[in-house]
Amino acid sequence: MDFISEKVIEDILTIDKSILAELLSANPSELSLISRQKILNSGKLDLLYLYNDELLLIEIKVVRFYPDIIKQIQNYFYDLIELQNKNKLIRSNIRKYVLVTESTENDRRTCQADSIEIINYKPREILYKFYENFKELSHFLKIQSGDYGVVRLSLLASTINYISEGYLLKKICELENKSEKTIKNRISVSILLNLISKYKGEYFLTELGSAFNNSYKTNSDSLNQAQRELLSDFIKEHPFFSSISYTILSLVESVFVLSKNSYPVSFETLKDYFVKSVGKTTTWKADKAQSTATYIFSNYACELDFLIKISNNFYLTPSGIQTVLLLQLNRAIKLIESQK
Repeated sequence: MDFISEKVIEDILTIDKSILAELLSANPSELSLISRQKILNSGKLDLLYLYNDELLLIEIKVVRFYPDIIKQIQNYFYDLIELQNKNKLIRSNIRKYVLVTESTENDRRTCQADSIEIINYKPREILYKFYENFKELSHFLKIQSGDYGVVRLSLLASTINYISEGYLLKKICELENKSEKTIKNRISVSILLNLISKYKGEYFLTELGSAFNNSYKTNSDSLNQAQRELLSDFIKEHPFFSSISYTILSLVESVFVLSKNSYPVSFETLKDYFVKSVGKTTTWKADKAQSTATYIFSNYACELDFLIKISNNFYLTPSGIQTVLLLQLNRAIKLIESQK
């Protein structure tokens, strides 16, 4: 049995008037909400809108049409007329609508006799459209995670240093003794972390990249403290900058959530939850792909001191907990902004 609340459908149609406009075959820019749950002598009217100098009386039901709806709407209609006569409501023509999940042709003819228009809708479609529209406004919901085969962030340092010295891609491949694909992947990750920018086919260090490179040490196989702090601070402050920054934080958040059930969090437990949390169950379908992605992004999180890994188990650091809280705060702000 489905449990659907009229209030939820009403919430959606009020928040996202493009969905309501589609149901009414109206222009959303011309729809203006006058009142929601307006108290009248005969009850509470769900929605009252102004559209092209007309008032729209809208009643929402999450059931199929039944005859008593006509009496309810007519009572609301006469209540509104009374308010108009008392100069408590603008004197405009009132159009009457009822939204139901199902109705027959006979129901329509019956309603037309009282100038009531029946609109059939499917609650699941309303819920789906609301999410899709909401997703378009919420940047982080559209971020597509992806790994580039760069297993550690420290591998970026030498490539970034060579770019700072003006070497081109082919020469960097020779100096690093790596394939062009490997170096391009390193550059892609660096771009997604705001360390490198590309202009007219050439690569340049950003301001952050220059600061990162200032503390570069030849033959170092790990990030130094300065590099670690620069990157971790940037990701904390710009969680939605790129798929890389957001996916790193999503992995740390996965450990945070899973820690409520068992701590420390094992690699296998983390892998399953993390892949689902970033919406990659179909893209990273094979177990190897899931393990590789979890391995890479957990390495990044550990390199940035967000997590500690011991015997294939993950522990949260103070910086990691702070990072998760900042991520959740920034996400909440983005969600609120998208509703305006």
